[in-house]
Amino acid sequence: MMGKRTCSTRAYILLIFLAWVVIQSVGVGQQSFDWPYPAYDLRNTNSSPQNLINKDNVNRLSIAWLYQVPENPYRIPSLAPLQGIETTPLVVNGIVYFATPYNRVIALRADTGHVVWSYQVNMTGFVGKTYWAYVANQKSIWYHSGAVYMMASDCSIHVIEAVSGRPLHVVPGERICEIPGNTGYYWGEQAPIVYKDLVIVRASTAGFGGRGFIAAYSQKDFSLVWRWYSIPPAGGDPEWDFKYVVETGTGIRVGTPVGNVKPYKNDWGVNNLIGGGALWGLIALDEQEGIIYATVGQPSPVYDAALRPGPNLYTMSIVALNALTGDLIWYYQTIPHTLVAVEPGWSVVLAEMDVGGAIRKVVVAAAKSDYIYVLDAKTGQPIYSPIKIGGPSMNIPNLNAGDNADLSLSTDVLVGKTYCPGAQGGVEAPPAYANGMLYVATQRACHRISKGPVFYKGETIEGYISQVDPSIQQNSTLYAIDLKTGRIVWSFEIPNRYQAASVVVSGGVVYAVDRAGILYMVEASSGRLLRRVSLGGLGAAGVSIATDIKGEPVMLVPAGGGELGGTYTPGVIAAFKLTSNTSVEPGITLNELAVLGVVVAASTVGFFLLMRRGKKNSRKNSTKTMAGGHGS
Repeated sequence: MMGKRTCSTRAYILLIFLAWVVIQSVGVGQQSFDWPYPAYDLRNTNSSPQNLINKDNVNRLSIAWLYQVPENPYRIPSLAPLQGIETTPLVVNGIVYFATPYNRVIALRADTGHVVWSYQVNMTGFVGKTYWAYVANQKSIWYHSGAVYMMASDCSIHVIEAVSGRPLHVVPGERICEIPGNTGYYWGEQAPIVYKDLVIVRASTAGFGGRGFIAAYSQKDFSLVWRWYSIPPAGGDPEWDFKYVVETGTGIRVGTPVGNVKPYKNDWGVNNLIGGGALWGLIALDEQEGIIYATVGQPSPVYDAALRPGPNLYTMSIVALNALTGDLIWYYQTIPHTLVAVEPGWSVVLAEMDVGGAIRKVVVAAAKSDYIYVLDAKTGQPIYSPIKIGGPSMNIPNLNAGDNADLSLSTDVLVGKTYCPGAQGGVEAPPAYANGMLYVATQRACHRISKGPVFYKGETIEGYISQVDPSIQQNSTLYAIDLKTGRIVWSFEIPNRYQAASVVVSGGVVYAVDRAGILYMVEASSGRLLRRVSLGGLGAAGVSIATDIKGEPVMLVPAGGGELGGTYTPGVIAAFKLTSNTSVEPGITLNELAVLGVVVAASTVGFFLLMRRGKKNSRKNSTKTMAGGHGS
């Protein structure tokens, strides 16, 4: 009898506790909201409609907790230096999810910062994989139906139960990145996208010479449904421009492309050097229409452009693909036959705006060339001429040239010259969009091209090296642009470089984290500085704003986690919450600076020392300066 009574009492207590959890999770009398995707929504707007944290109270934000990220446990010879935490944290049901550059996914409680679980991919298993580029970073993870998705650096896909951290499915990287027609190398950095019963993936390659692709697999058994190729196979294809190619589980499907540049006979030439065209940025998804919008990166810049005559489709382009079939709907090439890596890379934004008195869907892409493209989402036609931001452009042949481009240029014409923006200049971070306004940061960093021996695809060739020109001052500018008119409304100057961290807009505030780890909070309507906080470590990820399990708003900011001159440094996730203190003035808060400084003191040296670190003992590291062109 006593046992039954005790059991009933325990059940009653458990019921009360569960009811309390439910009440707390919705937040009594408060708004409850998540940050469920890398750029907040499927359209990559980086804009949350929440207003609990807003322009009138950001000065009341104080540190609620800090989580020190464990340092990289791996010492893999020839691995490129890690470049900090680059994933904007996801927040779903009061749990924070983020990934480290060394392939660990960590789940934290948003209210306390306590670890719920962590999942580590064993990177030692990557060594010796013939397709791996020996690069490791994580730019995004994905949440879908109670699971977290990550593409590891070796291209393997990991589906992790969001509640427990238990692996639900692991797809070997060989199934993803052993690609027909490829003679180069890949690494994974962007999360898969889940659409209906498909898991859509892509891998990065840049100067490592891999064949660019995007592919969809069945969510049920990860069998290939379709794979679209952005460039021809190594060896070439004389009819490449007159078709697009989709590989399916049963064969090859060929279609007729539609775009802004005329097809060219024998585009790319005939050689085994052909490579590049990675779809390495964030992809926008129109669920209603079943269309994905993406950017396609550079051709491999390591070898002479004269050996790839033609526009080199579909590189340097914005593309629309049927999400269910992989068929190419349209393409828009920004620079035919480019000599330098200034592609529209980091993300595509799908927006709705007034065009000629009618609301239309538009695709917005900000390029490393410092031009912003606004295209009709249905046709790929420009709404107006590209918008120029940033400083003067210099030595970028064929920029916006269309059919007037010189399709036979050799890279030799730039040897010994400086070009601006450089391969790690211009727009090097995802922008934000809200209410017809685009908020975008660009950095002034120019590069100089030299010629010399480069290790490429397993052999040493006479190639090209792009390096930062230190004689030109490096800084950044944050812009607000009215997309209805294409007019710049305001600009805000930043003294440091700006790279990788998403610009975010919410509650009338634009949030921007520069490379020095300074978080700027700027009034969205005017560009006026509201507040700035030093995070004490390298800045490479955007903020996310959500509610915790108690319904209290919290802002999550990652910092640090890079490697400087052989020193492995931990990163930090800082959580800010509103307090009753109204005495905080715009500028660096000394208490916050002191606390954060203790946590990430080892990572305060700066980004440029990291970039100078050399690892030249690898067959792949000899191409790192060119391969890192997309700012990873």
